[in-house]
Amino acid sequence: MAQIPNLDNAPLNLKSIREQSQRDLVNILKNIRGKKCLVIDPKLSGSLSLIVPTSTLKEFGIELRLLSAEPVQTECTKVVYFVHPEFNLMRFISFHIRDDASKGLQREYFHYFVPRRSVACEKYPLYMVPLDEDVLSFELDDLALKEWQVDGDASSLWHIAKAIHKLEVRLILQFYFSLSCT
Repeated sequence: MAQIPNLDNAPLNLKSIREQSQRDLVNILKNIRGKKCLVIDPKLSGSLSLIVPTSTLKEFGIELRLLSAEPVQTECTKVVYFVHPEFNLMRFISFHIRDDASKGLQREYFHYFVPRRSVACEKYPLYMVPLDEDVLSFELDDLALKEWQVDGDASSLWHIAKAIHKLEVRLILQFYFSLSCT
């Protein structure tokens, strides 16, 4: 897992963006009562580790696994998936659930698509991750550019606009606060 960068000298208040993302993730996990296993899309593991350290999740008693075709090996009764909304990942999750059912395991499953959601799934609004004081990563899946350029589907641009809007609101509030303090 990656080391969380120091954002104290960033030109924008990126630290508050990271802290809000951290609060959102912790709240999602706290609202699921009981012992839980967090299964993460391998493409998201680096980004999530820049938001919440693995040690913090383990302090809450959360087991961590990377999503793969292999069944999830855990004693937890709650399994929480954080994934990009990709068909092949949904196959893995479907296989996990069917495998558990065939073994007679009683588990509850929670699915969070990052950053998009479908009607059946909740979302974790991780639109961007501050990688350093002057570098932001928009958390779009690998297909976003292809969907826009080849398929003409501009829905991924909405997520970029949402992230930029989030930055603008924080910048305006920061500017307003600094003017009112003078």
